[in-house]
Amino acid sequence: MLSRSVRPLAAAAARRPTLAAAVIYALLALVLVGPGLVPGRTLSASDYLWSGAPWQASPPAGATGKTGLGSNYEMADATLVFQPFTEWARGPLPDVPLWNPHLMGGRPFVANAQSALFSPFTWPMLVLPFWWSLAVVAVLKLFCAALGAHLLARALGARFPGALMAGIVFGFGLFFVVWLPWPLSSVWAWLPWVLLAVHAVARGPGATPVAALALVVALQFFGGHPESSFHVLAAATLFAVLVLSRVERPERLRAAGRLAGGLAAGSALAAVAIVPFVELLVRSADLAAREGQPPAELEARFLLGFALPEYWGRPSDGQTAAFMGARSFYAGALPLMLAAWAVIARPVRERVAVAAFRVLAALIVVGPPGLLDAVTALPGFHAAHNTRLIIMSTLAIALLAGWGLDELVAGVGRSRLLIGLALAAWALPVAIVLAEGLPDGSRRFALVVWAVAAGAAVALLWLRASGRLAAGAFAALACALVAADLLRVGMGQNPSIPVDHAEPPATEAIERLQASRPARFAGLTPDFGLQPLVPDLAMRYGLYDARGYDYPVERRYDTLWRRAVAPPAEFTPTSMLVEPTAESLRALGLLGVTDVIQTPGDPRVPGWEVTYDGADARLYANPDALPRAWVVGGQRVVDSEEAALDAILEPAFDPARTAIVERPVAGLADAPADGGDAQIVRYEPDRVELAARAERRGLVILSDIHFPGWRATVDGREAPVERVDYLLRGVPVDAGTHRIVLEYRPASWRIGWIVSVLAALGLLVAVWKSGRRWPGRSTAR
Repeated sequence: MLSRSVRPLAAAAARRPTLAAAVIYALLALVLVGPGLVPGRTLSASDYLWSGAPWQASPPAGATGKTGLGSNYEMADATLVFQPFTEWARGPLPDVPLWNPHLMGGRPFVANAQSALFSPFTWPMLVLPFWWSLAVVAVLKLFCAALGAHLLARALGARFPGALMAGIVFGFGLFFVVWLPWPLSSVWAWLPWVLLAVHAVARGPGATPVAALALVVALQFFGGHPESSFHVLAAATLFAVLVLSRVERPERLRAAGRLAGGLAAGSALAAVAIVPFVELLVRSADLAAREGQPPAELEARFLLGFALPEYWGRPSDGQTAAFMGARSFYAGALPLMLAAWAVIARPVRERVAVAAFRVLAALIVVGPPGLLDAVTALPGFHAAHNTRLIIMSTLAIALLAGWGLDELVAGVGRSRLLIGLALAAWALPVAIVLAEGLPDGSRRFALVVWAVAAGAAVALLWLRASGRLAAGAFAALACALVAADLLRVGMGQNPSIPVDHAEPPATEAIERLQASRPARFAGLTPDFGLQPLVPDLAMRYGLYDARGYDYPVERRYDTLWRRAVAPPAEFTPTSMLVEPTAESLRALGLLGVTDVIQTPGDPRVPGWEVTYDGADARLYANPDALPRAWVVGGQRVVDSEEAALDAILEPAFDPARTAIVERPVAGLADAPADGGDAQIVRYEPDRVELAARAERRGLVILSDIHFPGWRATVDGREAPVERVDYLLRGVPVDAGTHRIVLEYRPASWRIGWIVSVLAALGLLVAVWKSGRRWPGRSTAR
């Protein structure tokens, strides 16, 4: 009966296999994250915000969840960074916001990469109702990743059942699912597509495969996480070596040239994102900071997550033993068994290489002695978080599981070996856990779940090996079992919550800060828990925060912050922290910070003036605050960047009358002098208009970060933008009243989009002239 029921489905799949797979993946994606598409709900863990100031005193019923930290506190970065970024970027459309004035004294926006404005996965969030669009994007990422893995498996010789399995494992494997709201998954979703294009380019000449490679390389760059792009391209390089090994020697060099050309064309196509990012990166503190950090690695015990994903708990039920990246390796019970069988049943070059890569990726994550040193000695890997190579392991398991399924569909030989292998895979995690004693709580539950899922996999393999299950029914049940297994563990990782829980309203403390605009504010580091009015949320409420959580961090800002505002912390980025010291107040005052917010339950800071003390938050006035714009008549010339930093931090320094400069400004007095006054007339992301009255030749100073690309006019005439007071912008003016306009028009942006447009036109012309077809699928199995 079961065999008869699957025949119509098999026939439909045989006629249009890609369409059939696409429909299945779309349905699975809707099952996993579809609750976020229900009206009145959203796929977000933003209820996390109700656990911190200024909202902790008045959460809606059920908003804080079982943990008091919302529905999934591990999704904090998506809540605090990525969603506010995209939500804010909707405002300036159709203009591209190049500069973000709301964080860190102002900073480039598109150049941070993780804003990911050019990624197709961002576009729905820019044009659809925002909170509804989050689930739409999740569906698209899952679908894209799964279909790409399916097509890659087909190109590598898998039949429909195996390719269908490969897509399910990669697209719905736990590591991909838990990173769905991050830019990382916007890169990883294109990983199988990049490998598919590499395979096509190596298989035969023609402009179409090269253009396809260029397109997917550009799309993964647009995903918004350069580190993940590096990992994807590193994997593509290794895969290219494997594919080229099957190419005849006379053609191999030409195929390598086509691959290099596709990579170069893809980089050029993505220049609109790459060039601004590189400009910010080279002017940031990030490269130097990462040089001094030990390589990221996980404890070997977390490899048990390949079998027991909930062994250390679920974030929706309570605090877990480690962050999600440390225990989200699960790709299903049956796929682990099928992956091993693929290599045993037919140890051909591709399978052995993929299996070796899978093991290598997993070992790099836990960093055994010698291997980690060797890997991190390679360019790029020394500065990357290589623990995320688990996504490569997931894809390897997916491909191997697909091949293993195809072998069993074709026929079963050595059935005893197959069942012995499956039983060993079922028993090994159980033995590891029981060796430490009988577990309790969540660990016992995880063990039971594995026993059931792996037991079902063993039973299914036994039915096939014993001849009790026909090939078609076995393939259908295998895919259904893996889908159910992965959906079960993935459910709730990306929670669906009421929309009114997702965006807390402006409290009285926020309204007071809004009344002080365009002045900035900052938040004191709490004794415990969330930072008050967490950095980056300023974007949502139209506020200007001197803090920020956005990489890469401009180097001088980072140096000032570490020196005067907050020392480095073990986990929390320094730019989010503020210590209650006189030196920090002076430094914040230079950035125009008039108010400091504090979690209300924390002890008051002695000697600081409280301007508001409510159930939502406590506000202090900063006596050292400067206006956001002012005029000085005098200058003090120093001979180095370090001397400039020392000078602005001197307690006797009077920034209202003297500008610290590293090169003299013509006409300014070399002694402190009153300069006049200035006001902000208009303050937009990429444009600031000031009105100033100068009593003498002076500098109009704006308390925004100095960065290449800012251009100034004074009364319509071009004027230089000077770096003053270590990291701020100053524009020289003569005595009198003036209208100063500053506009952000960076050369990096102009160069980037011109190169991208030229690359796109070149690829279109090449494809049009070529007219060659896409290479066929591989016969190597």
